[in-house]
Amino acid sequence: MLKNVLVHSLFIAAVAVLSGCAAMGVDTVNESGHREQVSQGNWAAAAQIACDNKDVSEDGELDDANLLSTLKAGNALLYAKDYDRSVKMLDEAEAIIKYHREAALTSSTGDYLAKIALNDAAVDYQGTNLDAVMANTYKAIDYMILGRGADARIELNRAVDRQRRAKEEYAELIAKQNEALEEQKADDGGDGFAQSLSSNELDSQLKQNYSNLEGFQAYPDFVNPFTTYLAGLYFMIEGDYSKSSSLLKEAYGMSPQNSVIESDFAMVEGALSGQPISENYVWVIYENGLGPVKTEFKINIPMYMVSSDVLYTGIALPQLEMRSQATPYLSVLEGVTMTNSEVIADMDRVFQTEFKYTYMDVVSRAVLSAFVKSYAQYLAKENGGSYGGYFQLALGAFQALTTHADTRIWSSMPKDFQVVRVKMPENHQLQLQAGLHKMDVKLADNAKHSVVYVRIPTAQSMPSVSVANF
Repeated sequence: MLKNVLVHSLFIAAVAVLSGCAAMGVDTVNESGHREQVSQGNWAAAAQIACDNKDVSEDGELDDANLLSTLKAGNALLYAKDYDRSVKMLDEAEAIIKYHREAALTSSTGDYLAKIALNDAAVDYQGTNLDAVMANTYKAIDYMILGRGADARIELNRAVDRQRRAKEEYAELIAKQNEALEEQKADDGGDGFAQSLSSNELDSQLKQNYSNLEGFQAYPDFVNPFTTYLAGLYFMIEGDYSKSSSLLKEAYGMSPQNSVIESDFAMVEGALSGQPISENYVWVIYENGLGPVKTEFKINIPMYMVSSDVLYTGIALPQLEMRSQATPYLSVLEGVTMTNSEVIADMDRVFQTEFKYTYMDVVSRAVLSAFVKSYAQYLAKENGGSYGGYFQLALGAFQALTTHADTRIWSSMPKDFQVVRVKMPENHQLQLQAGLHKMDVKLADNAKHSVVYVRIPTAQSMPSVSVANF
């Protein structure tokens, strides 16, 4: 069995070298070009960069390596006001996420181990629960702007249901990983992997590099308050007060300082008690700044072999790097009065919450990947005879090539979502201001309620403004 490990690792090394992709782990979209266009608010250009990166198979079938570029194209097209194409991209992204999850759950432990032996960075981007929830959320916004209420309802229901089922689905995926880890522990070096994973050196370095994961207020696991609030708002506008009430109550529990959510919830509760909502309103949703990106850090940790030997080797792990708001808030101007937006969801907290929930599973995979490669080198030296040194050298080069963290992330999401609500102006015109930007917005003359959607990624970027009339 131990010799099989060496042969298996050498095979993986050959595949990695020939494919030339094992050292990636970075976003394959033209990230610098994409980020530049996003920072300027050039959404059509940002979408084009993402679309240009998408592989097209000869038979036109879905390419499951396209997820990240498809997600980025999806929300960029929303801000570029190409709503139908945005829906198409996000539909495709949802299908790819489904494909990867089904493949992970039905794969053999051997296939799973082969992926781990490379590392997370060398396989197709699988998507996170947040990615899946936001794909449905952005589709719902597209449909609201297009006036396709029934479709918006479907997407919001899907997004809320994804949040509800996220823990259960993640547990299923991790059960598959744990099965593979247990098999590997039995095959390779007895309890050497377990000792390596639980070493004091590893624990100390994790605490040092992930210290920020203890210093923030987490949201409920896998829940984005913006999605919950948007669903509650939509169902209130549509008159489904019972459904709206439970969602707005949940959103308010996560954002108790937000007076708009509190007031919306009070209106819905009043409607359920027989007090109809008599006023017409405009809600302005402000998608502000840029959410986190991932960077890589490397640490050296001990690998405990079957003998008394202890090898020190490197692993690479991801960490979150926070970015900035575009402006502190957005204001609605009514004569000399200014009404400012309030935060619904701090996306740094959303990303951190999911990252904290999953990071030890990422660490386990990184340590196992390093252990398999280090163990193969150990076997090469011990059992390779006169060629042992060459085998060890080749495997060492392979390990260096594949020691990279997976830093891929949906980087065009915002730093936070905010909301401000005002009564519908008599002239159905709205004046907004965010930093140096002033925006005049025309609402439909026959609109009872409207939702204005504003996206500003940086202080210098041009705003994107869309309107959904109800």
